Amino acid sequence: MTILTRAAYLLLVLAIPAALVLAPMYLFITPGFIRHEYGLPGFPGSVRFDAAERIEISDAILHYVRGRITREQLAAVETAEGEPALNAREVDHLADVRIVMDRLFLVQGVATLAALVAIAWLVLRRQVLDLAAGLRHGVILAAGLIVVVVGYSLLDFGAFFTAFHNLFFPPGTWTFEFTDTLIQLYPLPLWMDAVWKIGVVVAIELAAVYALGAYLRRSTPPVPDAER
Repeated sequence: MTILTRAAYLLLVLAIPAALVLAPMYLFITPGFIRHEYGLPGFPGSVRFDAAERIEISDAILHYVRGRITREQLAAVETAEGEPALNAREVDHLADVRIVMDRLFLVQGVATLAALVAIAWLVLRRQVLDLAAGLRHGVILAAGLIVVVVGYSLLDFGAFFTAFHNLFFPPGTWTFEFTDTLIQLYPLPLWMDAVWKIGVVVAIELAAVYALGAYLRRSTPPVPDAER
């Protein structure tokens, strides 16, 4: 490989995990996913909210996390009784969540752009075998990451949930009472369900990209070193 070709290959390998592992955020951090979870048989009900009110407050929270309403608008959301839907600690935590989500969406976008630039360079330089290797090796790296994450969650979800939150949020800022709104809206079974479903979506992505890399490898004749 030339220096630039090697750089493009390495960029592709490193960008694929972030691009693919974080891509399901666009599917799961949505009102549609929450409605799906609420509609599952046996999903825990709320002791404070009926189904319609639960969805309404959750929609407001997701709109805030995705940057569509302000913190002031979120804090102003009320229950059917006219009380603030979220207490001050919950609003503070959601402000932290929004910061983390903004950063993760940025990382995913930058990683996707980097992967596309690397792919374009390798295609233009006709380094299809290097492209195929970069796709496959990037998938292997991402698969290792997702196996560790999902495996950890399956072995001890409580420990995984705590470690995950402590990684992104100061200890003590993300724990709430059972009757607090965030727990009433998003009980533990929702998070358990989300982790394995995200794992399935990522696995499908990885399989598709790996299959593309394998196809390119099989269908492309070797390039003599003198031409690389």
